[in-house]
Amino acid sequence: NQLPSEVLSALSVLSCFGSSADVHLVQRLETEIRQSLVEQLDTAVAANVLGKRNGKFYFLHDKLQEAAYSVIKSDVRCLEHFRYGLALSNVAVREKDDKLLIIAVGQINHGGPRAVADGEQGVTVAKMNLDVGKKVMKMSDLVSAYSFFDSGISYLRKGHWDYHYDMTLELFNLAVKCAFTNGEYGSVKILTGQIIRYAKCFEDKCQAISFSITLLSWSVNVPEAIKVLMNTLKSLGVEFPTAITRPFVQGYLKSTRVKLAELSDESLLSYPLMVDRSKIMAMELLVKLHENLTFSGDTTSLPVIPLKMIQISLKHGMTPLSPIGFAQYGNYLALVREEFQEGYRYVKFALSLMKQIPSRAHDGDVIYYSTHTKLAVEPMQSAVENYLEAYKAAMKSGATKYAIASCYLYDTFSFWSGKRLDIVVESMKATMKQMRYHKNMLTRTLLLPTLRVAVRLMGRNNTSQSDLNDIFDENCEEEDVTGKITSVSAVAAIVKLHESLVFREFDKAKICVEKMFETQSLSGFNMSAPMFHRIFYSGLVSFWVGREMDDQEWIARGVECKNAIKKMVESASSWNFQNKTYLLQAEEQFCDRNFEEAERLYNAAILSSKEHAFVNEEALANELAGHFYIETGRRNKSFHYFLQAMEKYNEWGAFAKARTMGKYLEGSEAFFMSSNPPLAEIV
Repeated sequence: NQLPSEVLSALSVLSCFGSSADVHLVQRLETEIRQSLVEQLDTAVAANVLGKRNGKFYFLHDKLQEAAYSVIKSDVRCLEHFRYGLALSNVAVREKDDKLLIIAVGQINHGGPRAVADGEQGVTVAKMNLDVGKKVMKMSDLVSAYSFFDSGISYLRKGHWDYHYDMTLELFNLAVKCAFTNGEYGSVKILTGQIIRYAKCFEDKCQAISFSITLLSWSVNVPEAIKVLMNTLKSLGVEFPTAITRPFVQGYLKSTRVKLAELSDESLLSYPLMVDRSKIMAMELLVKLHENLTFSGDTTSLPVIPLKMIQISLKHGMTPLSPIGFAQYGNYLALVREEFQEGYRYVKFALSLMKQIPSRAHDGDVIYYSTHTKLAVEPMQSAVENYLEAYKAAMKSGATKYAIASCYLYDTFSFWSGKRLDIVVESMKATMKQMRYHKNMLTRTLLLPTLRVAVRLMGRNNTSQSDLNDIFDENCEEEDVTGKITSVSAVAAIVKLHESLVFREFDKAKICVEKMFETQSLSGFNMSAPMFHRIFYSGLVSFWVGREMDDQEWIARGVECKNAIKKMVESASSWNFQNKTYLLQAEEQFCDRNFEEAERLYNAAILSSKEHAFVNEEALANELAGHFYIETGRRNKSFHYFLQAMEKYNEWGAFAKARTMGKYLEGSEAFFMSSNPPLAEIV
């Protein structure tokens, strides 16, 4: 109160910008509003009310800033914010200073709609928020971007859908995109409802419909999402037959192959871009339909989606979504038809096409789909890292859905490829937090079974109780989802099968594998469930059941699984499947009582697992070899293999599982010789 009124006035202006402001900004503002500011604020610095350092004026205490702000009457504060924002926006536009423009529009929004003089000024300010929001989106700050779009909408007056349609539609669509990425699904529902109600044509409603479908999927209402997708695609001129049969798929595949055979990769890479908006929207909805059919387990209809996407692209031009169609086509050829090299070719082509198309909006999606086939053809331990690349690209473009899906598959296949369990579990916990934040119950439920088994393998003593309580707190909802969605049931089944085999729970293993053969064929592909491991562990359990029950039918099932994996050694990758083939062959020879050949194959499986860095499967091969020697009356020879199994389980980080090996080692010379500190540390 002892300061001159001019100084108090300048302090009140500064307080509108928070605790500090750039000196250069203050200089430009005083020129625009024709009020002395810098000189007066320097006086406040001398009076120890303000500080001045590094080109900024700043209040020395929050209470001083609050006191300066209280000088402005509460009923005119909004007008002052608005006035300063407009003044700075004039400077920003004149000087083409985007950083200043963001600050200016932020000031205007502090003033809010109450400060607007008339409808025309409101439209101007709404347009400014739209422009600034788009600039902030490019900086990947979608929280701030949503704030600008939301503020822009608040300035629109009654009748804006009629009088300012294009700007209104753009504001709402961009607000939906940001709100969705930020996990504000209540806002998404309200905004999409407005767009669907007031947009003038179907094409303008499509983006809102697309986000509504995603919300349906994430809330586990997959059948309704598929129904809406089919109806929407029909409105866009993309129809499906009432019943999709295998002959229909074969015919569609043949016609697609004929068209692709006429074009070289070079000509496809230089293909013109698609301009038909309805076809572009159809491509987006086809991608969503593929996702939902995957979750529903409809493997018959699934191949039609990429075939339609490719045919639309060949007829109407390429879009940023076209590479997804080629990647999915490659997955179909490789993982369903087992034409691995041809499928791998199209997966690599999809990545080349992605780089050729200017937009980066769907890079994460393309890398995500392309990695599915890479997991089979390339060494799994390195191929799985591509999911991290997919995650980074998806986050950069705001594609939260694919970012989360990439994290899920990265964690899942890190587990199956033998990455250290402590690292895998930490990554899974981080993924679970993301899923919870984005309310993605579906993918969260897919990951939970694998996380539970990983924790059991490690032993709960190696994971804090608070972490476990935080992770496993939605069991009822999980059970509900598992019963509704085929892909979730498939994941739960393969994980239980693996768990019961590794922990030698015979009755559980038998029940799991029976259900597996009842509900799932060896052919067909669902990326939510690790297909190769499903076949591998089904084969191992089948041989186990066949021996215990002396049942040739079970042994025949094991042989069927062995043949399926053996075929992949030649057609896909010896790196990923050679050790699995040897182990299945060893179990087959054990069943057939060809013990000498079984010994050779167990050792081959152990060596191949070691050479190809599958430490988890090296541990399992050693353990199964140990059981082979016990059951054939050679207990002393089993000790070496159980000891190796213990070491390899510990190397994997499966400490609880490693401890179970001790009961097979009791009484052995190897056990006592190693029961010094080294073994004590292991156990």
